Amino acid sequence: MKKLKLLLIVFTVFFSANLFAQDMMPPKPISSPVLESMAGTWVSNPYEMMGSTMTDECTQSMVLNGQFLKIDVKAKSSAGFVYEAIIMMAPSADGTITGWSYDIFGKNAITTYTGTWADNAVYLAGTSSWGSEIRNIKMQDGVMIQNVSFKMKDANGKEMPEQVASIIYNKK
Repeated sequence: MKKLKLLLIVFTVFFSANLFAQDMMPPKPISSPVLESMAGTWVSNPYEMMGSTMTDECTQSMVLNGQFLKIDVKAKSSAGFVYEAIIMMAPSADGTITGWSYDIFGKNAITTYTGTWADNAVYLAGTSSWGSEIRNIKMQDGVMIQNVSFKMKDANGKEMPEQVASIIYNKK
């Protein structure tokens, strides 16, 4: 009798584990020619931002079964300031995208993004406790062009002058 119970328990565990595993298959990777064209390491031409000349290096790749676009950013200013960020974007097959940016300024600077992707462009709007950002990215002839606009607040909550830049990135 004990052997029968043990056999039934083993059979039940094995059978239910197989059913669970079949139901828990990951989704197909997101297929997006524009996001795939953004993969790799990119270096910006120098550009002006907040009174300094900046140069960025961004490494972008589809990760975790092609479900997320991970972006590692390291930017250096002419004044010696180094900015770093990790951005995780979650594209959907319907052309929408959401994401989050984490940087050296900590949890108060986490930015939440929403947007769309289609053809050769990505359109993003971001918000954080510091302000807002619009980022329009276009892939053109092997070059990545990012037109960005930042509206931020100072430490007292007063709106600062809008920062606008057109940043051109070339593949490293």
